[in-house]
Amino acid sequence: MQVLPLAAIQPDWRAPPGVGALMSTRQGGVSTGPWQGLNLGNHVGDEPDAVAENRARWAQALGAQPVWLNQVHGSQVVRLDAVAAGRAPPV
Repeated sequence: MQVLPLAAIQPDWRAPPGVGALMSTRQGGVSTGPWQGLNLGNHVGDEPDAVAENRARWAQALGAQPVWLNQVHGSQVVRLDAVAAGRAPPV
């Protein structure tokens, strides 16, 4: 299997300091079938090991550990802090 480099799209927009965005493409992943490539969603029926490998590749490319959320359409807000992200022990 050939490992392709990961590709990303970075929007050109004005944002406050410390705020940014980066979107993955499907290039460079290990998923097959309808999820071919870099599928990062673990809720769509893809093989869990493939999603885990894709997520590990994405984290390595970012040089950071992403926090994975499931997108929903609604008005509820999720507050992300070090505890919620699993990066600090709860006090």
